Amino acid sequence: MELPDLPDTPGADIPTGTNNQPWDCTTTGVEMVEKQSRLPTTNSRQYLHIKVEYAMRFPRLSAEIRRNGKSYQMSLKQLMLSGLIRVDEIKRDYRWWYKAEVPFDMRTTPPRPFLSSTLLEEGAGRRHTTNPFPVSGRGIYRRPDVIIVKNMNDRWPGLAGPDTEGQMHTDNLERLVEVKFPGDKLGQDQYDDYMIIVGLKKTKMTILEIHDCRPQEQQWSDQVVNVTMKAWKTSGAKYWPLFLYPPIFTPRPPATPVPAKIEPWTYAGKAVADLSEGAVNNIAAGWHALSEEMQQKLSQAAGWLNDSGEWVYSQGYQAWQWVSQTGHAVASWKDEQLRAAWLKIQKTTDMTLDMLKQVDWVQVLTDVAVTVGVVLVAVGVGVLIVTLGVPEALLAAFLLIIRLAITAWEALAAVLGAGVVGTLATQ
Repeated sequence: MELPDLPDTPGADIPTGTNNQPWDCTTTGVEMVEKQSRLPTTNSRQYLHIKVEYAMRFPRLSAEIRRNGKSYQMSLKQLMLSGLIRVDEIKRDYRWWYKAEVPFDMRTTPPRPFLSSTLLEEGAGRRHTTNPFPVSGRGIYRRPDVIIVKNMNDRWPGLAGPDTEGQMHTDNLERLVEVKFPGDKLGQDQYDDYMIIVGLKKTKMTILEIHDCRPQEQQWSDQVVNVTMKAWKTSGAKYWPLFLYPPIFTPRPPATPVPAKIEPWTYAGKAVADLSEGAVNNIAAGWHALSEEMQQKLSQAAGWLNDSGEWVYSQGYQAWQWVSQTGHAVASWKDEQLRAAWLKIQKTTDMTLDMLKQVDWVQVLTDVAVTVGVVLVAVGVGVLIVTLGVPEALLAAFLLIIRLAITAWEALAAVLGAGVVGTLATQ
């Protein structure tokens, strides 16, 4: 599929300060207002609009961390938008028109996108990093909401210039898009940095202001339970049995796979427990926040998530063993199995040991049937919540590694590679 020719992109006043000043709605839906320059094509507007409309349904929640009493506030609208685009990227091996939250190095001219440091063997063709902390320090990088590229088969998402390995790239940055949901702000410093990323060309940057023009009753229906959504009173579940099929444009093989599902905890309307904590009073709250389908997927590979006990390291066997307090079957992971899984996780997420050490909340956002699940991760640096694409086959190992990072960091670091503890990707 080739994109059609670009339309004219007339300029507009730069929208700074508080978003969504009084707005006269012209529809009864979600309105998406393009400022400074129009989106490149009708296709790109339709693509982003359907994602935005879907993301608008989700509330602001708290990420509940029981072990230290912390709680993060998170806007699922922004996270959902990024997550849905990230899934499209993953399904196409990052050869896609749209790229979510690409980090740019503001120390270079022009700012260059950070590429994956775990895929150096792919050279100039490697994808952008999905690590939210590509380097340590403040003011070094910016992560625009969306980058639209000129050539989807070229993974480079920036202007012309060299990458960190000195490989030259042609200009593949069609448009930088910053999405402002109701209540979001666009600061002058943020705007100025984004303009530097696009080479000071106003026609290469679009600000999307989102306005919710739906009737009040329809907005309320996204936040409260109506007559068609009954609580699972019989099973004692705390969340609504709501399965939403997101607009993910996955390639369709002859045998069409089951559509992706958004997990029901996204409609909880309150603090949400995570999967990194152990069972509290024999109740794994994070586990019960998942749908029955996801619980079934994890029950065999990671049934310990819904069990009281602890992981204990056996030096003699060089393995981690699950010691259950309820008599459940014993689970174990050998060091070499854990290291092999960690290397694969790094390849797909660009996560480093430094980032791993600072994770203190994790929850499954969506089950993208067959291959990849989008996972939300809260990191204690700057209270940042990010989306990661974790292959289904590695999800159990990922959750185990997160648990061990919290409960037995020194032992885990020694297994995974103590020599790189505290380092960050710099590519």
